[in-house]
Amino acid sequence: MPLIDEDGLSRLLKTEFSENRFLIFGDDGYLKEVYSDRLIKAVIKDDNLKFFNFHTYQDDETSIEDIFEDADNLPVMANKTLLLIKNYPLNELSENGLKEFEEKLKDAPETSVLAFYYSSQDFTSNTREFPKWTAVIELFKRVGTAAELSHRSGKKIVNMLIKGASSRNTSIGEKEAAYLIEICGEDTGNLLNEFNKLCAYAAGEKITKEMIDACAVKSVEASVFDISSSIFSGNADRAFQIVLELLRQKTPVQSIMGALNQSYMTIYRYKAASNANKSVSDFADAFGYKGNQSFVFSKIAAFANKTDMNKIRRSLDVLIEADIKSKSTSLDPSTLLTEVIAKLSAIK
Repeated sequence: MPLIDEDGLSRLLKTEFSENRFLIFGDDGYLKEVYSDRLIKAVIKDDNLKFFNFHTYQDDETSIEDIFEDADNLPVMANKTLLLIKNYPLNELSENGLKEFEEKLKDAPETSVLAFYYSSQDFTSNTREFPKWTAVIELFKRVGTAAELSHRSGKKIVNMLIKGASSRNTSIGEKEAAYLIEICGEDTGNLLNEFNKLCAYAAGEKITKEMIDACAVKSVEASVFDISSSIFSGNADRAFQIVLELLRQKTPVQSIMGALNQSYMTIYRYKAASNANKSVSDFADAFGYKGNQSFVFSKIAAFANKTDMNKIRRSLDVLIEADIKSKSTSLDPSTLLTEVIAKLSAIK
């Protein structure tokens, strides 16, 4: 079966499906939790028999051999059992080990549903483990169902907020919903937390941009992008204020630095694409930018287009130097971060 997304898995779980081998992964923790719960409810029809017919395994606390032995047990007064295996390191299996695993999956009885669920593993192409995870995904596409649950994007997530507001006796417009996504990020769990606060604050009134600014907590990525924007617009004071606020909120310096690196890399990539006469969609496709990340592209364009590539490269040199320092010296991380902002502002 081809790789499926949230919509595909949703449709599958609404049917009397015969599929018994699942791989559930992706970058949205909330959606993975939601759909693993739906899978449990779809397989385990009687909660009174859950103790007998539903089993969970964490990491590699149980050997794969023991898991398959458990799969051989017949369900109790039901058609199927469910084995939910969380974060098992299938990427650590050798090539032969993966082949043996595939044969065991094929041979497991049809009365057992085996679901391999990954809460935090990174399956993306910028990791060293990507080829191994790709092999795992291809395996499940051959013998079962591989479902990638990534952040909802575009119109879908905006509509989710609009419908959610209506069910909470309030309302939110498309522009306001898009703005909330822009500053809070696309992680569904975090976004809904901020959205629920807003609905309570609105108390039946329509949610406005002013309400969002007053209540919603910006994601680290959005805050750091504001740092970059402030630097490129020549407002160093504003950049330092944002840094101090992030530190006051006890945001890890490593997270700030990581997001800052990513922000400048996005600027560099956009500038390179622009110089090569590529469109925004070409740029997004080439570098794997998805969904509502497109909201920030117009902001990037505003200052990337009026900043020469040499300054962007010098800024990246500062960030690389800071990364090396953070790993090789005992310099206080917050002092290092302040130094980085000062150097980036000086380049501007």
